[in-house]
Amino acid sequence: MDYITLSNQAFIALGSSFILALLVILIVRTIMKNKSPNGLRKELAQKDNFAMGISYASTLFTVLVVTGFLFKNLSFTDIRADTLYGILLMLFAFAYIHVGKNIHANFILKDFNEEKEIQHKNICAALVESGVMIGNGVLVLGLYNWSHAQSLDGLLILAVTFILLQVFMYISSRWQEYAFSKANQGSSLQNQFKFENISLGLRYGGQTLGTCLAIYAGLASAAYFPGKMVENLIMVAMQCGILIILQQFLSALAIRLALPKINTESEIDQQDNIGIASIELAIYIAVGLLLVKLF
Repeated sequence: MDYITLSNQAFIALGSSFILALLVILIVRTIMKNKSPNGLRKELAQKDNFAMGISYASTLFTVLVVTGFLFKNLSFTDIRADTLYGILLMLFAFAYIHVGKNIHANFILKDFNEEKEIQHKNICAALVESGVMIGNGVLVLGLYNWSHAQSLDGLLILAVTFILLQVFMYISSRWQEYAFSKANQGSSLQNQFKFENISLGLRYGGQTLGTCLAIYAGLASAAYFPGKMVENLIMVAMQCGILIILQQFLSALAIRLALPKINTESEIDQQDNIGIASIELAIYIAVGLLLVKLF
């Protein structure tokens, strides 16, 4: 049986991560149930609330991917110590994702109540929330991959860096609002989300994910200086800022080449053209993934 390459550690890691994933699913289900005044089963199966289903799916996807990614980096040479470390990683990761999502909902998009709109079956709101949720998961994985911090000063650096990344998210969102307002005679993007324009949700979610993937690429290419706050912040700001600008430029260029002689602003903003928005979504994510692969 020498040709079997799976080790005992691999089976232990698989079993541990699967058990933790099941626990995470139960926790997410409880949270979603508490968010819905009518109960999760009634929302999904009886009321056919597609928006709630999209929100639930994106939450499950994010936490399961984060769980798998972080557990993949554990050696399990010391089962008890590595399992405890993995659980602590999960707690920190989910806490950061929750904080990032709340920052986006309560500060960046403060004029748009995502949870209320999702309960009213607003699919646009669910798409916006999904982009933010998955995007913050990407940010958390990027931070872990960048630092692997375990000391107290390292955790402090991570916390401050995470706030810096939220500033990038804020700038990205404000840029999207500015572009929408300019193309639509001063209209508010956040107010437009309330009218269930699905294509707007797709585009906003795509741009958010593209920005987060660019940040991940920036973190992957940035050096980490243990115990040095200022140097780390400068390095992350430079690397991530450059790659976000590059991602936006390449995405805009690719959209113009893929959709020649089409007024994408009019098609998406005013006509709710889901097909055009889906193409933009694919391009934003693809360019972001390309940067991740290159850097």
